[in-house]
Amino acid sequence: MATVDDLDRLARDMDQAPDNLADRADALVRASTLQTEALGKAGANVRTGFMRASITSEFERTADRSAGETGPTAWYSHFPHDGTSRIAPNPFMYRAADVVEPQFYAAAEALGAAVLDG
Repeated sequence: MATVDDLDRLARDMDQAPDNLADRADALVRASTLQTEALGKAGANVRTGFMRASITSEFERTADRSAGETGPTAWYSHFPHDGTSRIAPNPFMYRAADVVEPQFYAAAEALGAAVLDG
């Protein structure tokens, strides 16, 4: 369990973090989001290609946060993804996220360790 002293040390370490830490974290978020998009497209049902083509990514970066979001925008994409009474589910975006998530956390942990270790 973290103590107040641990949090104080972390705050001091973050103040001394490399100037490019935010850029490195942003690059990690972007790469992970784009990898999820690519895997989602590879696993998506294809009849006309519209749903697969609708899988896109958006990014937002502020002074203290980087965020990425990916997924299909085709109005009907939840039917093949989640399934219906006539269609078995094909959770292509969940599978993509399941592949990328552990890689993202490992890379984020390594980035944090590099900052703390100096």
